[in-house]
Amino acid sequence: RAGLRFQLLCTDFSTLFCLPSRVSLKHSRRPGYRHSDVRGKMASITSSLSLSAKAAVSGRKVTLGGKRVAHAVKPRPCCVQALAADVAKVSFAGVSAGTTSLDLKIASPDVAKGLVHKYVVMVRQNARRGTASTLTKSEVRGGGRKPFKQKGTGNARAGSTRTPLKPGGGVIFGPKPKDWSIKMNKKERRLAMATAIQSAAGAIIVVDGGLLATSPKTKAMREALTAMGVGENEKLYLITKDAPENVTLATRNMAKVVQTDIKHLNVYDVLNADKIVVEESAMAYINDFYGVGGGAWA
Repeated sequence: RAGLRFQLLCTDFSTLFCLPSRVSLKHSRRPGYRHSDVRGKMASITSSLSLSAKAAVSGRKVTLGGKRVAHAVKPRPCCVQALAADVAKVSFAGVSAGTTSLDLKIASPDVAKGLVHKYVVMVRQNARRGTASTLTKSEVRGGGRKPFKQKGTGNARAGSTRTPLKPGGGVIFGPKPKDWSIKMNKKERRLAMATAIQSAAGAIIVVDGGLLATSPKTKAMREALTAMGVGENEKLYLITKDAPENVTLATRNMAKVVQTDIKHLNVYDVLNADKIVVEESAMAYINDFYGVGGGAWA
């Protein structure tokens, strides 16, 4: 026996066959082994596979030479699905006001992790300015004169004092300004954002009536967030919609609080936060925009 291995890949109604083009040399050392036998077996296997394609697609087991080779591949589930969740709702003073629903269109479980990861990589990589720059040997000032003659000094030959081998010289293969930005489809980005927000439903707190900050005082805002259930050492992502300027002024000096408008959501901040505080109007916008049939998918 040649000990060949086969891989049968069946999609919806098409079959792809991958057969090895060469045989391992260890088989050629066996007594009585002939390459013509292998070619004959491969030809018979190809014909058997072509006859078994319909059986594989229909869901039956494929048998070649008395051995089971592969099963039919099940059709892939739908790429998106809806998953509703109840999130806590409190007043600005921290009094419980029941619950509200978070119902967004999200990616299916088998692609959700990879999709969100792709979006996070894009966001983090696009944040790079790419302005790092060094001078090469030819760009450093000076070094035009040969420091000493070629022969007779006992030193290694040198043609410039700005060689990368000496202090004050150029940099070998140093960084130069570069555009690090990458792209991602708009609907992929929106689906990844909706998936990330839906996955954080257990950490979301909705503020009934909005953030009623009467003064731009950090202490007053900290007390209000503590009453809502946000710990002092917890990272907070504060999502607002048409919030007063006092909210921005009161939170900008908090090291672990990131405040943003609903139009400028960041998937990294959503995943990095321990708690997410959302205004009631902002939550309504999220459900309307990222929900099934929302504006994000138009």
